[in-house]
Amino acid sequence: MINAPSPTPEEDWTEEDPIDAEIDARVAQVHQAAGLPPERPARFGPMVTIVLPMIIAGILLIIGIWMFAYPMFFS
Repeated sequence: MINAPSPTPEEDWTEEDPIDAEIDARVAQVHQAAGLPPERPARFGPMVTIVLPMIIAGILLIIGIWMFAYPMFFS
């Protein structure tokens, strides 16, 4: 495995490469010309957007299976 340093959240890695900085500037220019507001940082992280719905779906699935299987075997 390569021992590459992991980027920190404060660090904007696209500013290091002039090509990426140029692309970022062009995207900002196109968004401004289209009348779009500047990009806001994400409100929720991957835990809330991916993991939490999976946990909720798993709990609902277990409840559904329990409600179906319990009367079949224990009534």
